[in-house]
Amino acid sequence: MDVDTVQFVDSVASSPTVRLDLNNEAPWGCTGVDFSPPQLKTAFSSTLLVDGERLTAAAYANRTLTLSLELIAGQDASATAMQALWRELDRPTNVIRYQPDGMPSPVFFRTIRSSDTRVREYPGGGSTALRTLEVQVRAESCAVGLRVDLPQVVVSNDPTASTWLNSNPFMEVDASGWTGTGGTIARSTAQSHEGAASLLLTPGGVASQVDVRSDLAPVTAGQQYRVAAWLRSTVARSISTNINWYDASSVYLSTSTTTASYSAGVWTPAELTATAPVGATQARAFPAVLGTTPPAGHTVYVDEARLYRVATAMESGGMCFDVTAVQGDVETPLFVRVAGEDVTTTPGKWTFGLGRRQTMISVRRRGTPAQAPGVFAAESLNRDADTSVVTGVVGAHGGSVLRTSFATLGLVIRYGPSSWPTAASVDLRGTYRMLVRCRKSVAGDVIRMRAVWSQDSTVVYGDLVTLPSDNVWRWIDLGLVQIPMGYDPATDGLSAAPLPATGPVFDTAIERVSGSGTLDSDSIAFVPADDRMLGVVWPTSGLPTAFVVDSAASGVYGVGASGEVRSARVETTGLPPMVSPGVTNRVWFLADVGSEFATGDDAAGYARITPYYWPRYLHVRPVAS
Repeated sequence: MDVDTVQFVDSVASSPTVRLDLNNEAPWGCTGVDFSPPQLKTAFSSTLLVDGERLTAAAYANRTLTLSLELIAGQDASATAMQALWRELDRPTNVIRYQPDGMPSPVFFRTIRSSDTRVREYPGGGSTALRTLEVQVRAESCAVGLRVDLPQVVVSNDPTASTWLNSNPFMEVDASGWTGTGGTIARSTAQSHEGAASLLLTPGGVASQVDVRSDLAPVTAGQQYRVAAWLRSTVARSISTNINWYDASSVYLSTSTTTASYSAGVWTPAELTATAPVGATQARAFPAVLGTTPPAGHTVYVDEARLYRVATAMESGGMCFDVTAVQGDVETPLFVRVAGEDVTTTPGKWTFGLGRRQTMISVRRRGTPAQAPGVFAAESLNRDADTSVVTGVVGAHGGSVLRTSFATLGLVIRYGPSSWPTAASVDLRGTYRMLVRCRKSVAGDVIRMRAVWSQDSTVVYGDLVTLPSDNVWRWIDLGLVQIPMGYDPATDGLSAAPLPATGPVFDTAIERVSGSGTLDSDSIAFVPADDRMLGVVWPTSGLPTAFVVDSAASGVYGVGASGEVRSARVETTGLPPMVSPGVTNRVWFLADVGSEFATGDDAAGYARITPYYWPRYLHVRPVAS
């Protein structure tokens, strides 16, 4: 006969080690359980000036599990069984697995040391003892389900990036997904821009064109696509980067191309953005194309070769990722595993004074993410004093920036939209941290900037921020802004119907206090700051295979290739991300918002992230969740 599973086990796992089975009829039987949901603890504020009270805070309390047990065994066996129970209850922490008969999956209660047990003896049984026990076990507020591992997502530092369309961009294991023409290709560990390997293209010395190309990837006519890679040429020469377009029958249509000069022995970024022509449904990325019959000695290493659609609005893969269909009843900590080399530097590539990266992780758990403020390209804004659009700028998102020359002295408006956002929406409401991605042309120039927000007759001036003394790309934090400004009723009176909000106009005032250079402004980001936001300062260098943001413990640790915990100096501030069922959870990941890492923010950079979580339940787990 099938029975409910009630067991002390060693871990939350699909096949844990059973420490004590409390319903196996040998000798324990479980006659009843009380796993009632935990109490919701609340805090209210009130005044005698109005009726009622206002809820200011709420959180679930720890719970008490009640087990009604029956123990039938010989006297010695009964005493041994009870001793086993006492030992399980006395553990500082423990786990109870509970799975009612007919339920497809168990839940697990993480318990703490408990001693509240009532034992009733039934004399007269001779050598067989009959005892009933009422055991109360203290436990954390929610039961948890089995760990849910989400697919790895690659989060680009470029907000226009989307999910990569080609396979095997890193060539760490082999050269699958790539084909060479006019020469040979092979995975090589002689050079690498990231990881331990790259792809080596060796000309045959005969063909007029030598290239490496990806497998076909799906595209949509009229949309923009970008191929991005890192190239290292053995000799100084020109190299082209192409996208070839094909129709649904894989018939070649046309080629988009760009050509650049490459120095010998230096890793250099290659990038091409092009629009898929009419009739195109497929494309190949050509990160490296060598013309004019290159000799065999003109070898080229290729690494981090990616083809992706250029997003017109922020979406998963561009400075953020989405977590949907979260299982469970209530919010749960999101664990974020980040590839170690994506946020720190391996010892073999570390140089003195490189500094430490600082990452900003934020989450928004309401509304439609695409309707919320995101990242704005500076060149799309209105230009004011001494500011103009400049194209073809290396390191900029999309290659275009606003350049300010400072012919007009003083702290004056340099750029901003005529109206932002253009339409009122409930998704605009919130508090945001405003960051501007910019770069000085002269490191020693002293340049200051501030945000200026205005709507109707209200003007709010942000704090003055002095830019770091370097000339690399940096995200500059200009502080918090609230939308809408001033008092926000949020809903229409007592109807509970949300009111749409409109954003104020934002402008950026900039002055050059001293110096003679210019300032390039690339992008303006509005990062949600009214839910949970975490700052992480990573180690300078190290050997962890990955770092894990442990949102349950509000800490970050490093792990090695075998999963072992490694020593790592990681500092955090703020609140780590949580995810909730029933909504789209958008998690922002800005890899480097600090002022310390020597090379600044890399627009071509990315972070390989594997999110996972344990769903939390108030009682038992339904089939669908």
